[in-house]
Formats: sequence, C-alpha cells, structure tokens
Amino acid sequence: MPTVELVNVSKRFGKVVAADNVNLRVEDGEYVAVVGPSGCGKTTTLRIIAGLIKPDEGKVLIDGVDVSDVPPEERGVGFVFQNYALFPHMNVWENVTYGPWVRGWDERRMSEVAREMLSLVNLSGREDAYPRELSGGMQQRVALSRALATETRLLLLDEPLGALDAKIRVELRREIRKLVKDLEVTAIHVTHDTEEALMVSDRIVVMRRGRIEQVGSPKEIYFKPKTLFVAGFVGEMNFLEGIVTEKSSDVITVKLEGSKERIVVRGEDGDFRRGSRVVVAVRPENLTIGSVEEGSPQGEIESAFFLGSIIKVTILLSNGVQVTTYVPPYSDVKVGERVSIYFDPSDCILFTHPGIPLTEALRG
Repeated sequence: MPTVELVNVSKRFGKVVAADNVNLRVEDGEYVAVVGPSGCGKTTTLRIIAGLIKPDEGKVLIDGVDVSDVPPEERGVGFVFQNYALFPHMNVWENVTYGPWVRGWDERRMSEVAREMLSLVNLSGREDAYPRELSGGMQQRVALSRALATETRLLLLDEPLGALDAKIRVELRREIRKLVKDLEVTAIHVTHDTEEALMVSDRIVVMRRGRIEQVGSPKEIYFKPKTLFVAGFVGEMNFLEGIVTEKSSDVITVKLEGSKERIVVRGEDGDFRRGSRVVVAVRPENLTIGSVEEGSPQGEIESAFFLGSIIKVTILLSNGVQVTTYVPPYSDVKVGERVSIYFDPSDCILFTHPGIPLTEALRG
C-alpha cells in the first residue's frame, strides 16, 4: 500500500490560487476524505496527485518517490469520477477489463481479477449489460471495479457519490469503505458532503481557499475544530458573539453582544482575558430549551420542523441571533413560544473573535 505526500504544492489558474503551499501526508492503507466548499482546491489537489494537473510549485511523492513529472498512466493510480466516465459502447465486462487489457495482461489473469472485482461490488451476472441499462448506483460500482481491476493500491475518488440519490449514497458509502479496507488500498476521497466524509474516512482534510485549515480524525474535526470556518463547515453549529466579563481558572463568563444576558463556558485553550471579544460555538444537539428564566439567553421559537427522528427548532434570541436545536419527535413545541436556551459549559467551543463580521469568517 502506498504512502502519498504533497510537499509545498501550489497551483494557480490565472489570478485564482487553487492550491496554496499544500503539505499533506497520507499513510499506507489510510482512507482520507478531503472536504471544503466549491472552489476551495480539493479537486485540483486530487488531480495533481493523479498527474492530471501539473503543480506550479512543490512535488508529489508516492512511496517516497517523486512522481511530479511522471505521466498519469505510470503512477499506478485508480481514479473514480463523479459522472462515472464509463465507455458507453462497452458492456460491464469490457469496461472492467479495459485497464488490464491495455496493460497487456494475459486472458486468465484478467478474467480472474475482473470476476473478483464484480463479485466484490455485487455485480456478478451483469457482465453483458451496458451502462445505459444500469442504475446510477450500479454504474458507480462498475467505475469502482474498473479503477481497482488493475490491482492499483492507490484509489482517488472525486465526488464519487455526488450524482446519486440520497438513499443510494448512504448505501454506497458503507460499501466503498468496506471495499477499500478489504482490499487494503490507500484511498483519497474528495467530497463536499461532510456527513459522507465523517462516515467513510480515517482522517479528514478540511480545505478553504486553496489552503488546508485542519487535518484530523472525524471526531477531532467535529468535536475540536481549530478554526471558526471548520466549526461552521463540518456539521451544524450555533455561534454566539460576546465579551468576556469574568474569568476564574478555565470558567469564563461571557456577556452576549446586543444583550444583557450572560452565559458560562469553559475555555481551557486560548488567552481569553476580561474585555476580549469571543465567539461561543455550540452544536444543536448540545443546546436545550426550557421555560424562560431571568438572566439566561431567551427568545421566541421561529420554526419547528418534524424530521422523523427529531424536531428541528429555530429560536430567535432577544439580540437578533438565530440558534437551532433538536428536540425529540414527541415534544410539544409551538411557534411563537418564548423559551430560554441552556447548554453545559463543557459542551461548547470558545474562539477568539476574528475582528471581522462572522459571516465573512465563516465564508468559504
């Protein structure tokens, strides 16, 4: 299984910086997901690894060997595209065996590998079908089989599930991860879907404006985001701006901006002094609502949407800030009802205020 390393990689398209001094190492057998908003450079980075785009600066190492000038077909990489990119005039068997055939494999070896790949993706018996006769999920399975049929040890996936229906996407997420792990392949998976990234990956790379914002395990990225952007991009998050009024050890009291109300948080990391502006981030699942209580943040329920397993409730606080929480599906919540919000001081993340409008700090 190969390691992949990007060293000081940069790429520009005119005035647009698609990759800005990117440094990343993917270990043997890792499944790494790269996420970020449109235009952040994630697909450019993937194509640089594949050799489809040449970087302006820096180098690409595969198993410690500099392949920056090596053409794509000689890098030993399997690539899966969002639009499947199957040959429409070839049936499933011909699509899957195309790579081995081009490489001059003998018939026996080619057939054995193709049968194994089709069996792994549950397409045995559909060898004679053409792409137009298959569902989107089946076509993507064929694309995966074709990418892996050359016995590549490095699999690159560019939004592989983006064109599929929601239910099929969830099913294929599990299948792709199992396939990658069963075959002991190193995989780099680009997606804009953070839920997908959390589900399939060993580590997540969050990109913004051509740079890497944070690299970590799914739990690290979700529970311990290092920047406001990561906190807002991965999963839902509520943000409350305020000013530190008291500090005792790691317990900090914050007065909300535009309000006299105060909240208590824990701020173990960072230099949060009295008078400094901060942003408190709290996940909807960690925020609860109850009867109005003096001194606690309060507001009016603006909306309550039944989503089956939960009701998603939006509250407009007295200072004009919207927050979201989830309540059980049997809860009796009413639009227009006044409530207070609560959360455990340990269930939030404290950031130094960026000094610019929060919408700008969170924008991709």
